[in-house]
This record gives sequence, C-alpha cells and structure tokens, in this order.
Amino acid sequence: MARKNPKKETGGDKPAKAKAKERPKATLAETVREYVVAILVCLVIALFVVTFIVHPMAVPTPSMDTPTERRIPGTEQTLGDYNLLVGDRLIVDKFTILANHFPLCRWLGLNHPIRRGEVVVFKAPDRKNGHYLTPYVKRVIGLPGETIEVRQNQVYIDGQKLVEPYRYHAIGEDVPTTFSEMAPLRIPDGHYFMMGDNRDHSSDSRDWGTVPEEFVFGKPLFILWSFPDTLVLEKAFPDGRYRGVHEVNDALDIVTLYAYRVLYFYKTRWSRMFHFVPRGIYTLQPAPPAPAL
Repeated sequence: MARKNPKKETGGDKPAKAKAKERPKATLAETVREYVVAILVCLVIALFVVTFIVHPMAVPTPSMDTPTERRIPGTEQTLGDYNLLVGDRLIVDKFTILANHFPLCRWLGLNHPIRRGEVVVFKAPDRKNGHYLTPYVKRVIGLPGETIEVRQNQVYIDGQKLVEPYRYHAIGEDVPTTFSEMAPLRIPDGHYFMMGDNRDHSSDSRDWGTVPEEFVFGKPLFILWSFPDTLVLEKAFPDGRYRGVHEVNDALDIVTLYAYRVLYFYKTRWSRMFHFVPRGIYTLQPAPPAPAL
C-alpha cells in the first residue's frame, strides 16, 4: 500500500514566512492616519482632564511666601508646613470644586465646599478692564454673608478675632501699612474674601474686593515640582524688566527663560516635592471690649 504524501493532505501549505510576505503592507497614508487619530485621542483626553479633573499651575507671586523655619507658637509646626513659594508647581483639584455647581454631584458627595482657611485657586480681577483673567493662589478668610474688618493688621469676622498661625507680616505686625486698616465690609452672598499669608506683600481682597464663587476653579492638592523662578529671572534678566515669570511674554525672552531653567535645573527644591497643601488651622475668639472714651 502506497504511503500518502503529507504535503498533499495538508493542501500543500506554504511556510509561515511565505504567508507573511503575502500580507499587504500598510500604505504611508494609512500609517499617518493612525498616528494622527492616536494623537487626537490623546489630546482630547488630556484636554478633558485639564479642564475638569486636575490642572497644573505655578505659583507666580510671593503672596503665600512665609519664613519656612519660623515655628508656630504652641505647636510643633512651622510656617513651612503652610507656605507656597514662587516657582512651586501645584497639582490643582478642579473636579470637586466644579462639582459644587451641580446638585447631583452635591447629592452624591463628590463636591468639596469652600471652607475658611483653605488655599484655593481663582481668577482675580484684572485692574485694567475688570475681567477675571490672572490665576491667583490665596487663602479663604471670609465667607458669604459675614462681616469682615481689619484693625491694626488683625482680622475680625462678625466681631470675633480671627487667630491665624499661618499669617506673616514681613514689615511687622505693629507697623502701619496700606492695608493694616479696613472698615467693616459685608461679604456679598456667593462671594469670598481672599488674603495671602504674606500680608505685607499680597495683592488680595483688601485691594480688589471679594471673589465670586463661580471664579474659584480649584484647590491645590500637592507640590509636584519646586523651582526657584525668582533666581532664574534675576540671572536671565539682570536689568529687572520683569517682576515675575508670569509677566514674560516676548518670544525671545521666553526662550531665554527656559534656557536658564535648564541651566539651573540643579537648583530644584527637591525637599518640597510632593508636599501636600494643608488647610490652615485657625480659631475665632471674642474680640476685646473697645477702649472707653
């Protein structure tokens, strides 16, 4: 009996390499289209995350800059546990703040009510046209409906003394300044009174008024990266043409700024990375009686 040819039984299959050669190759147009689609999908996801979930931002001014090693009386904490330095790159939680505007999110407990003592990010009023354009980082001091007053650099809420361990006066608490006194002001409903911890070097609600709730768009979670922008600015532009990196808008100057950042990358403040931004501890105490006339 003749033996069967195994190749004939299998239909004379060709080797796998030959089959691979027979597969049609993707054209250049198809390859480009796949890459474009992948990039667009990534951009849409990134835009969604930045718009509604989290947002990275850099601290532009020294309004929250306080002496890191200065100890808070009666505690083991220092001002370094609360301060934010120029050049701190923050990861800002936008979702829970935006959720305050949606009843379903509030019902599900996905929101985060704005509370006194917390650091928030908002759009501050531009002095030239009244628009809220420049992102600011400040601490919530006064809540809607409260009456706030400042006497000799001391804040009073509805007649009660606000004790703030995190505040700092570079010039001195007893030294009169432009904002060391403020007449009683009732905070409108839906508005908040914001102040920087570095009280003598802060442009805040004492200057440009209260902030509507709808312009508060985030709450800092932690410091992702910290870099001394002030030092780089002095090195890159010794003529002092810019007060902060947020003012650099010339294309050539922007390139120069980034070049100096690369050059001085070793100046990164590594110890501040992943430092969480806590809520400020405060107390309200009865105000002392007014002196007799």
